[in-house]
Amino acid sequence: MQVDFRIIANGDDVTALLADRLLSLIITDEAGTKSDGAKIVIDDRDYRVELPETGAELEIAIGFRETGLIDMGTFVVDEVTGEGPVDQLTILAKASDMRGGIRARRTQNWDDVTLNDIVATIAGRHGLTPAVAPALRGTFYAYIAQTAESDLHFLSRLAADIDATAKPISGRLVVVERGQGRDAEGNEIPVVTLARTDLNEWTWKVTGRGRYGTVEANWSELGSATVNTVTAGSEEPVLRLRHRYPNEEEARRAADAALTRSRRASGTIGGSLGGFYGALLAEGKIDLAGVKPELVGEWSLTRVAHALDRNGLVTSFDAERDNEEDDA
Repeated sequence: MQVDFRIIANGDDVTALLADRLLSLIITDEAGTKSDGAKIVIDDRDYRVELPETGAELEIAIGFRETGLIDMGTFVVDEVTGEGPVDQLTILAKASDMRGGIRARRTQNWDDVTLNDIVATIAGRHGLTPAVAPALRGTFYAYIAQTAESDLHFLSRLAADIDATAKPISGRLVVVERGQGRDAEGNEIPVVTLARTDLNEWTWKVTGRGRYGTVEANWSELGSATVNTVTAGSEEPVLRLRHRYPNEEEARRAADAALTRSRRASGTIGGSLGGFYGALLAEGKIDLAGVKPELVGEWSLTRVAHALDRNGLVTSFDAERDNEEDDA
């Protein structure tokens, strides 16, 4: 099959102009708050390629001429670089939803609110639609301070304390549980099965480093000098969280989440595939089969990249998983 692409810049289709100049196009989908991105490398042999302005919007789709293209999203040009003597331009762009005021610092106190309330308020400020996983919507905060902190960083901090991720995606402000393979509506993201024959190459690691058997979190009520401690897990070694929480419920949520994160990071794998797998999504899952027995089973995707060049279109990935039962 013949690889194909489409790039629309600020509403103008520039695909034909780049058809014989495109050297490579890489789309990266990241879990968490890391910005999704696009990297476009263009042959600039005669200096006839007009430099895109910083902030220009690029709508990108990739795939095959015979089976159609898959929309990869809208990206905003962040940086343009060049090199020689073989003249090339490299355009770096970030997902459009990661720009603007959501990264600007602000100060606000939040009282007696749920996570759903917070996300709805912040989404409204930035023209986004709130989308919070059903299991997380009712997470309650009696009081929490946002001090000289961007809305995105604030939400990311809250999400980390409940082992979730917060990210603007395609016009929505999405908060979902990590490693669960579910979307913001609570629906399961289809698991993609990969056999050994699907993999061109791979690397994996199973390690005890960075793993904890117990997590402790401190909390104290406003105005009180008494420091209380909650514990998740019962094995060595012990991780003591540095942040002091305003009540027992938030401290326990943070301890449970930290223990879950530690276990999930006990195994990682990365690899490149023998073709284009457009169904792979960061926060989704793959099911490995036909590989080393310890690696067989489901893994949560933390990064997916699709690379198109004159040799073809291939997908690569990074993933992690929990190799232990949850006994917290």
